[in-house]
Amino acid sequence: AVAAMSIVNRICMFVFSVGLGIGQGFQPVSAFNYGAKKYGRVRKGFYFTITAGEVLLGAIAVLGMFFPAQLVAGFQNDPEVVAIGEVALRVQLVALFFQPMTVCANMMFQSIGKNGRATLRSGLCFIPVLLLLSNTMGLTGVEVSQTVADILSFFISLPFALHFLRELDQREKERPKI
Repeated sequence: AVAAMSIVNRICMFVFSVGLGIGQGFQPVSAFNYGAKKYGRVRKGFYFTITAGEVLLGAIAVLGMFFPAQLVAGFQNDPEVVAIGEVALRVQLVALFFQPMTVCANMMFQSIGKNGRATLRSGLCFIPVLLLLSNTMGLTGVEVSQTVADILSFFISLPFALHFLRELDQREKERPKI
């Protein structure tokens, strides 16, 4: 189980790094345009970044759903490791559909100095979910905990992001035209 989860986490972290890179590319766009009071650009950049992340990570997730056993077996060919890893990888690939919005919201809030609104995915959600699910569901709880934490992070980040984007709309309307 430890070997399988290590392999699955390595695969998913590699893919998540792509999404993180997309989000980090949004940070300077967000910071500069927010500072320049070009709120429409922040909003457009946010939606572009989420869309790019969803398309890219979603495509990778769908592809990975077809070959989870082969991906795990590429690291460790033990049948028990592959069986555990196949289930865990399929479950974690679902989380890729929720990560772009969470990452983009976190990057936006960090770049404009509103760090308190940025969700601390690992500490705030993952550790409590892992402890709770592993104690109540055993190995299955460990396999699904990252996905549950990512979905929970999505639902925590979403209202903050939507509220802030509406706030940007209002600021853009109130901004004097030069």
